[in-house]
Amino acid sequence: MTHFTSRGIYDNLNSVKAIALGYLLLCMILFTASAVASDTNQFDRTINAITNTLPPGWTIAEQKTNEIPWGHHWNENYTGPKGLLVIVKGLRPVNAEFRDTNGTWQAIHVATESLHIWLMPRNYSNSPFAWMSIERPVQPIVIVNHGPIKVYALPTHLILSQQQFSEILNKFNGVRWPDSPEENLNSLTWKDWRLELKKAIQKEFAK
Repeated sequence: MTHFTSRGIYDNLNSVKAIALGYLLLCMILFTASAVASDTNQFDRTINAITNTLPPGWTIAEQKTNEIPWGHHWNENYTGPKGLLVIVKGLRPVNAEFRDTNGTWQAIHVATESLHIWLMPRNYSNSPFAWMSIERPVQPIVIVNHGPIKVYALPTHLILSQQQFSEILNKFNGVRWPDSPEENLNSLTWKDWRLELKKAIQKEFAK
């Protein structure tokens, strides 16, 4: 006859719990790895679509991981899903205006026109209370909001040299960007960017 002690039952229960916990952790790791691989594939396909629809002279200048659209979740300690920022630049020079000690503004070429494009996983969303933040900057424009990926974009400028810009700024008392597409959307030379991006991305994922 087999005898079970309370100690033996306790040890067996701990073993079962350890096995179950290990299995759960393995499932979570596999699920996370699968999701990351899926997002990476979707991002690669979207970048390919963006590249193929850029106007002559426009190029991808930078890519930055772990980003969210500029102005989203403003003043929040956001810890949710993040995505990829793709910065494309055009050919039009962009001047910044610097204010000297006499209050005179001087225009200096320090940037070029650009379009910042955020590729976000499908489970990403902005805060439902975003509209309550009166201090938040100009919001990116929604390009694609359904399907395997979400895409946002913002016309703006790309500084040619951060070091040069900082050196110039140190000599003045202020800076403003009236020549930037962020201040004047019509100044961007890629006029139909919103429609072209949407068409190219939707076509890519319709395959």
